[in-house]
Amino acid sequence: MIVGAGSAGCIVTNQIINNTNYKILLIEAGPSDNNPVIQVPLGYGMTFYNKKMNWNFYSINQKNLHNREIYYPRGKVLGGSGSINAMIYSRGLRSDFENWDLSAKWSWENIKTAYDQIEFAVNENTKRLPSNKIPVNDISKKHHPILNNFFDASKDLNFTFNKNLKSSIENQVGNYNVNIFKGFRTSSSKVFLKPIRNHPNLTIFTKTEVLKLNYENKKIVSLNIKHKNKKISVRPKIGTILSTGSIMTPYLLLKSGIGQAEDLKDHNIPVNLHNPNVGKNFQDHLGLDYLYKTFVPTLNKDLGTWGGRIKSVLKYLYNRSGPLALSLNQGGGYINWNSLDPFPNIQLYFNPLTYSVSYKNRRPLLNTDKFNGFIIGFNPCRPKSLGEVKLQSYQDDYLPTIDPNYLSDQRDIHDLYATFDFMRKFSSNKNISDIIKSPVSIDPIKATDDELLDHFKSNATTIYHPCGTCRMSKDIAKGVVSDKLKVHGLDNLWIVDASIMPNITSGNINAPVMMLSYLSSKIILEELKQSY
Repeated sequence: MIVGAGSAGCIVTNQIINNTNYKILLIEAGPSDNNPVIQVPLGYGMTFYNKKMNWNFYSINQKNLHNREIYYPRGKVLGGSGSINAMIYSRGLRSDFENWDLSAKWSWENIKTAYDQIEFAVNENTKRLPSNKIPVNDISKKHHPILNNFFDASKDLNFTFNKNLKSSIENQVGNYNVNIFKGFRTSSSKVFLKPIRNHPNLTIFTKTEVLKLNYENKKIVSLNIKHKNKKISVRPKIGTILSTGSIMTPYLLLKSGIGQAEDLKDHNIPVNLHNPNVGKNFQDHLGLDYLYKTFVPTLNKDLGTWGGRIKSVLKYLYNRSGPLALSLNQGGGYINWNSLDPFPNIQLYFNPLTYSVSYKNRRPLLNTDKFNGFIIGFNPCRPKSLGEVKLQSYQDDYLPTIDPNYLSDQRDIHDLYATFDFMRKFSSNKNISDIIKSPVSIDPIKATDDELLDHFKSNATTIYHPCGTCRMSKDIAKGVVSDKLKVHGLDNLWIVDASIMPNITSGNINAPVMMLSYLSSKIILEELKQSY
């Protein structure tokens, strides 16, 4: 049984179906991913608060962000968060994986090989996509020309321009690759699950909630699930693989009596397996956008007016082109700016548009601004602050409590001050300053560090990369799963998703999740063939 059909679960399902004769029950809490707002790349803005395909989580109030709660969209649909994200494909940097070298299986060479095996480089001339390959699309020719201003300013600061951002640790900027093919979003579900959906050995339950894992003699013997409004029990013959993500995976373990014994007792949950690491080591990217009004046209012209929107829709309908066929995050990079580490500490985003966020009944709405403008966004690459996922009682059940514990480590504050210094120099560069009409909210050049820090604490949001809550480690005292993905102390429960990442990577994490899922599948298949 595989629980969760997101970026990870779809790949694991594909590999087991294609390499064994096992029958698989794949369980997904959300619906199918055939909704048009998923297929159209820019439609992801409409999935952001859609309760039918999104968990719509919120964190607890963050004391270091002026006591604000932070919105946490997570995919609840085939394809998971890969069906509602911005489609950026970023491998991360080689340095991110250095302490993943838990064994020869997780060496950089194996990680790099796994990336190579699941990727297929495409551009506007590619006619077809090979099976079981995620498209890594270079759409730089379709990006807005204002990106050249960012790249020219970066050149003045001696940053390397890489058309495709690489895994090296040099200061580099370039165009972000995306998982888009022929004008459509191409998620893990589309590439790895769709071709096998009618396989006789595969059964898929959508809109199905897993309520509890039942434990007996170091094994998961059954799962209590809610399917078609009926509570039933299903029994795995071989085992269970959890691929429900960094929030729902520890949540399910804790509900099932696997976690910190004292916390479980506080909720009157019988302790099946004591592991204090379940839900701990929560890491996430916290970032901010600086908005500017410009003298020159930007994508606001296309998306901020009715005339521009109609033109964009017609372009998309006619030949799958225009802004609707792209991601809003077009350029960016990784830079070392006074980093405490020997690798980049700041990830940058160059976006050729601005949008305002308003809150109505606690439901934020994104609106492209009517004036011309652009965004320079950033987040620290490798935040050191650690949070956790816990349980909270709710009626006769539980909900996950999300506490990222942002800015609890002073090293993260250092990276913010480093970024403020960078922004002053970057925004005053002639290639940028010549096109700026005015900052929208705060001017990094004129504001003090204290003012910029206060502004950050008032406005920063997650970049939606939670990971690490079921950390992979050979040492049971430090992790939840071994380097073979098996939960420490259990014989037939594996975890394959972002929760097992030992540390967050420097970029967007969907690519690393797909890589680790593919590599994990090989490791699990090896064990299945030896033991069953």
